[in-house]
Amino acid sequence: MKDSGFLQGKNVLVTRGRQQAAELSQLIKQYGGSPIEIPLLSFLPSNNKNYIQPYLDKLEQYDWIIFTSKNGVDFFFYWLQVFGLEPRMPKIAVIGEKTKQALLNKGLQAEFIPSSYVAEVFVDELIPLLNETSRVLLPKGNLARNIICNRIITSGAHCDEIIIYENKMPEQSEKLLVDTLIERKVDVATFTSSSTVENFMKVVKKHGLAGYVNDLTVACIGPIAKNTAEKLGLTVDVCPDEYTAKAMIKSLNQFERR
Repeated sequence: MKDSGFLQGKNVLVTRGRQQAAELSQLIKQYGGSPIEIPLLSFLPSNNKNYIQPYLDKLEQYDWIIFTSKNGVDFFFYWLQVFGLEPRMPKIAVIGEKTKQALLNKGLQAEFIPSSYVAEVFVDELIPLLNETSRVLLPKGNLARNIICNRIITSGAHCDEIIIYENKMPEQSEKLLVDTLIERKVDVATFTSSSTVENFMKVVKKHGLAGYVNDLTVACIGPIAKNTAEKLGLTVDVCPDEYTAKAMIKSLNQFERR
């Protein structure tokens, strides 16, 4: 079978948020597959406006700001607009190509990008650039891990985390996922975050659908999602070395051709 059609006849579940699903779905179509979009995450601004504003009002007091996702960038600038702020930006550190591009779309460049897009590597490489007087701001979602902030504080620098957006599973997605699994419409399930894995398995366990997922080919975008999937009982078949949708599909090709 040619690489260009290695997903021919395959139904591929896309679980990422609806706004982020288009790229992955297009890749699946490009290789002959049929994407089934069931967003297991939706992203909304935090409802704690009064909590967020004081941090953004004093943004110029920070030496660094960290963005770990495209959503972090988008919602950060959403809140600046809400508050009518146009502050001088501190130095910017980012994780991920999509995050970097989202920043470029705002006319800004990152001054620090890690060699690997994993929180542990990111913080190991950032800490040598900090000192005891460094002040760091980390805007993030409600489900994001706190490893970066904790490590920065342990190093002796100051770090403030603020929840600027929330991840929730769309209500309609649960029934849609249940029906799709029961009808055995899925051949491959893709996961681009731990949150999508967790919400997927919540639905599976709630409705007793373990027997409907055992035969799925499971692809995770990176090691964090993979570890979560394995802890929750899934067998992960694909996890690329580069943590992007394109690399995940490329690794899926290699798996399917074995």
